[in-house]
Amino acid sequence: MAEGREETNMLGINFSSRKDGNCGDFLLFLKQQTKTRFVVKWIHDFPFDGCGPCSYECTHGSCPKKDGFAELTAWLDREEAYVFVIPVYNGNLPSAFYRMLERLSPRLHEEAEERRFWKKVRILLIGNPGHGLERSSGILKELFRNAGQVPGIITFSSTDYGMKSTRDRLIEEKEVRKKLMKAAEEEEQEGMPQGT
Repeated sequence: MAEGREETNMLGINFSSRKDGNCGDFLLFLKQQTKTRFVVKWIHDFPFDGCGPCSYECTHGSCPKKDGFAELTAWLDREEAYVFVIPVYNGNLPSAFYRMLERLSPRLHEEAEERRFWKKVRILLIGNPGHGLERSSGILKELFRNAGQVPGIITFSSTDYGMKSTRDRLIEEKEVRKKLMKAAEEEEQEGMPQGT
């Protein structure tokens, strides 16, 4: 960590349907590698629906839904940086990620808030070339760029290591751990790296 800087409070969110799969492994490994306070959560710890049915009450008051989203936003408001570990399913980002963005839309509609949010986000994306990794990465990059931020995305592909992402543990691969350690070291200095 750079001299004179306070410890960063980081929130790592696993967006996988599996709590203890590759996404969970990556976050636990990062937590072990960083000296900062690093809290790991599973998106499904906060059960919430997407928007609707409603009359856009959130734009002039508060959302009529009473679910786990309020707890998630309390965590997001409390932490200084976020690491989202996101799998690619059948060429798509997980629905939980889109539900979160949908419910955050009243907040992210404010330009300054949108910039602040995406500045705090770093993404570890797990998928395979030819099976939606490029497309999903492009969608995420566009979200960062729309907010005036440099995309903070690191991609991991199981096929690079002769593995299957749903069957094998990517964390067992030395090169994966090295890539994650590099990310953790860079985070200790200045925040998660701006994409590799």
